[in-house]
Amino acid sequence: MLLVVGFCYSGVYVVAESWLNDSSTNENRRRTLSAYLIVQMLGIIVAQRLINVADPGGYDLFVIMSVAVSISFAPILLSAGPAPAFSTTRRMSLRRLFETSPLGCVGTFFLGATFACLFGMGAVYATEIRLTPAKILIFIGAIYVGGLVLQYPIGWFSDRIDRLRLIAAVTATGVAGCLVGLIFSGSFVALVVAGFVIGGASNPLYSLLIAHTNDYLEPEDMASASGGLIVLNGVGAAGTPILVGYLMQGLRAWAFLAFIACVMAAISSYAFYRMTVRPAPAVEATSPISPISMVSGT
Repeated sequence: MLLVVGFCYSGVYVVAESWLNDSSTNENRRRTLSAYLIVQMLGIIVAQRLINVADPGGYDLFVIMSVAVSISFAPILLSAGPAPAFSTTRRMSLRRLFETSPLGCVGTFFLGATFACLFGMGAVYATEIRLTPAKILIFIGAIYVGGLVLQYPIGWFSDRIDRLRLIAAVTATGVAGCLVGLIFSGSFVALVVAGFVIGGASNPLYSLLIAHTNDYLEPEDMASASGGLIVLNGVGAAGTPILVGYLMQGLRAWAFLAFIACVMAAISSYAFYRMTVRPAPAVEATSPISPISMVSGT
């Protein structure tokens, strides 16, 4: 049933984001997607508190989720506006996508593993280190808040400096956040700070990788390339919770942060390597970044 729910939610997000992209102009697209992302992240943060509303072992929380989704569709169903018409895009194979943007492919694959570990095993990690339910919610909330707060600053820098260097710097910052959590694991404040930094580094990274990939694409290839990156992200995420679960079972809870640190270090190292292979395009020749979050599953 979780597989079915995940499939349906991914479809909802894909349609919603495609609709927003089609309905927006170049002048207001960034503001439109930014507002969409802010509402989405705020909803996720508020939803963390719903765990305390009812027994997680019962059906009440699933009923609440179903009602909330039904209510969210009311404005669309009552709207008199027509749905946008979409044109066919040119197909792009994963091989051609990799040849066009190796860092986009490798980074998105590893980022999928990061997200799967972060959001799939974060609460498990917090439980294993004996945090109370209230502190677990704060820790997980810090991850989402970090992604929300740092989305704009990273996007601002992305439009003004070399994106290769920015990707390397952002992922290195994520590694630093993991190290803070590992070294000061006995301090709850340090864990919250670590969660904020890790979330702030990982959440905007997907938009950054898409923008970097689009710098090497023709406009008619961008939609197909985005689909390919989503596939790679899903492949990277597929087996990660199982792998991390075994690592935490064998090496204890610290393996959670260690895994994220290793994966983000791999992205950073590969970004530094790509700097020596192919120079990044001039900043004035790059396309503006649009804030897109993989938390939504798209």
